[in-house]
Amino acid sequence: MPMSFKIPALVVQEKLGTVSEVSALTGVLNLVGIPVGASFGFFFKKLHDKIFPLGFALVAIGFFIIALAGNFIMLSIGCLILGIGFGLGVPYMYNWLDWSAPANSVNLATTIVLVLVNVGCAISPMIINAVTPSAKMGLLISAIFFACFLVYAIIHYLRVHKKQSATA
Repeated sequence: MPMSFKIPALVVQEKLGTVSEVSALTGVLNLVGIPVGASFGFFFKKLHDKIFPLGFALVAIGFFIIALAGNFIMLSIGCLILGIGFGLGVPYMYNWLDWSAPANSVNLATTIVLVLVNVGCAISPMIINAVTPSAKMGLLISAIFFACFLVYAIIHYLRVHKKQSATA
């Protein structure tokens, strides 16, 4: 994932902090998503499928803030927002997979998605480094990708609610 290797590179390239600060920040980034993900059921009951576009809006905003951070505090705020976004968006995607896959193929679909996510996590650093050696640009590429994913999430949300209102 770009955030795992580009955030430390960004801190070094832009002189935003020390190695120990980056280490602590990376740990916090990963830990933020855990309670948010664990609270997914609570948030889902309140927000329903609005959680999909909201989660990926937060991820895109987090990546933009991180990429454009001028100091360690802004970088930390971006990481906090990014962690919350992933904590909301990722559990929704796996639930969506369960809802949309044919009943007798849920295990196969989950396996395929998990394998593809792992392959994507493995090759994305190589692809982003081939496109740009700049940490800032790599994080901006990630922000743009998630902004595109946000557009899809909004379209999906509107399409689902248009169908629901038409059948009601």
